Amino acid sequence: MISLEQIRYFLEIVRCGSLNKASEQLYISQPSLSKQLQQLEKKLGCELLNRSYDGVEPTPQGKFLYERMSGVLDEFDRVIGQVQHLKKMNQVHIGGLANLVTYFLPQYMDNLRAGGHNQVIVDTCLFNRELVDGVENGKFDIVLLSNAEPQQNIAVIPLMTEPLCAVFPVTHPLYHQKSISFMDIIAHEKLVLYKDPCTIRASIRKQCNRMKITPNIVMELDLTESLLGYVSRGKGITLLPSIVAKGIQNPSIAAREISRIPVYREISVAMRKENVPVYLPMFSKDTTSVNWKKS
Repeated sequence: MISLEQIRYFLEIVRCGSLNKASEQLYISQPSLSKQLQQLEKKLGCELLNRSYDGVEPTPQGKFLYERMSGVLDEFDRVIGQVQHLKKMNQVHIGGLANLVTYFLPQYMDNLRAGGHNQVIVDTCLFNRELVDGVENGKFDIVLLSNAEPQQNIAVIPLMTEPLCAVFPVTHPLYHQKSISFMDIIAHEKLVLYKDPCTIRASIRKQCNRMKITPNIVMELDLTESLLGYVSRGKGITLLPSIVAKGIQNPSIAAREISRIPVYREISVAMRKENVPVYLPMFSKDTTSVNWKKS
């Protein structure tokens, strides 16, 4: 069976143009190197080098092997190096609601990677409960939650509060209004909203219950992209957190904060209580305060 070691020896001989020089570079004796070369040629069934007093030159078969295997072994060495590097890295498993992973998490990724010391693995879940369970059972080190409830066994730390925005086509009359009222939206507009159970829906529902009014929900969808697709077609308007609304790239859609009776959602990070000193500073904009090592 042909070994990687034999291929490496052959490549070094061609690079050096001499068995003697190659043996010096490889720190093996010339007779041992010659034996390995002979075994390689025997297994391949052809001569790979033409030998002369001036050194060695590859045969056509040798040139073909050299050209093809040089790149293969360079890639092999690169992959091995990456695997060894990953072995030395800490793995940080992060879970979050999809819109938080997409729009909120990126600004903290450099902190979380800790200058290359951490390998960050990110996954999304549909519900806060699933994320909290993931911290409790060890699946996640950190999770990002929306309108989270306090937990007995893990730390839930609020990071920011943001308003919900009305999102509608630029052809909608709301586009020209300086002030948008939550009451006007709920009372007069068709709504395309995230499907329940959903913390954003819970915020909307809570405000509607206070005002004793029932929203006209014409469609419920799982994904932000789906909501925006139907909004752009004039099927209704939607309510989205401001960080999501600000990320909209579709020029046919506008987003405005609700100025009268605003509705908010709270973004929190959750982790095991003993990990708070390690992970919480990573969500600071002041990177000098970040501690890169696990306690």
